[in-house]
Amino acid sequence: MGPNAKRMLGAAAVGLALTAASARADVLSDCQKGKSGGVRLRACGQIIEKTSTPAAVRADAYRARAEAYAERAANKEAIADYTEAIGLKADDGAAYYGRGQARLALRQTDGAISDFTQAIRYMGNAPGLYVARGYAQLIKGNASESIADFTVAIRLDPKNASAYNNRGLAFRKKGELDSAIRDYSAAITLNPVYALAYNNRGYVFEAKGDRQAAAADFRRALSLDPSLVGAKKGLKRLGEPGMVAPETDRLISQGRLLAERNCAWCHAIGRIGDSPNPRAPRWRDLQKRHPIQALRDPLSRGIARPHDEMPKFELSDSEIDTIVAYINSLNP
Repeated sequence: MGPNAKRMLGAAAVGLALTAASARADVLSDCQKGKSGGVRLRACGQIIEKTSTPAAVRADAYRARAEAYAERAANKEAIADYTEAIGLKADDGAAYYGRGQARLALRQTDGAISDFTQAIRYMGNAPGLYVARGYAQLIKGNASESIADFTVAIRLDPKNASAYNNRGLAFRKKGELDSAIRDYSAAITLNPVYALAYNNRGYVFEAKGDRQAAAADFRRALSLDPSLVGAKKGLKRLGEPGMVAPETDRLISQGRLLAERNCAWCHAIGRIGDSPNPRAPRWRDLQKRHPIQALRDPLSRGIARPHDEMPKFELSDSEIDTIVAYINSLNP
């Protein structure tokens, strides 16, 4: 073989090596930053399945794939991948946090609390971690532990309106209504358009017998977020239906039509009956899974971004409003 042929073969080998390195870089990038969940799932799967992948890289791929599953509300699959990531990298605080969120979505509160505790251990005193664990404690019924976590979150971030609102929920659960009102009011001061805080404070004013203050808060909540059906029902109980109630009725009607058109093939969307797909939650049960938070966040992660078994359609923010209003209306 002449010198020219050797040079050509050497150049070709270098080119192939560079191409292979570029392909690996593309797969890694798609796994971490792919524009869609499907792209991330496929790319991460390629990394995980390759036996020569270093353990640290495989751990990151498992966590990235778990995050993609969680975005699709495929929480069981997410938990499995987060567990694999933790097995390969025991100090991966982000994996513990993600697994805690997925467990909480499945009402596995003990596991969620344990995971958030590990996330705090490895990630430090981030206020969001204490808010997450405090919320899990509240779901479990541990109001005192919940208050302690939200108090730490507020100390770390005095402007955290969500922590104040959630601590108000815990105080209300303990029957400490004045403390609950103070926290809701603090949340509203920090975020004057915090519809859920107005709604929650309205419940407490109603419980204390202050009908005028309760009605004012319910009206304000509905003016900011007409999907808060609880506020509408509160006004009805108080004999003050309010000016924005017709807008809530419109959202409920549109949400029902949207559900019938796109979701009834899989989910039970009414007040009775089981879901055609046994894996699909009944819509009237969704508030049991999210008894405190507004449903908009879990719905935007679960319904607006299609599940693996769902048809590929997208919902706008305004359509999510109608879905939230309809689901809220299913509860007495």
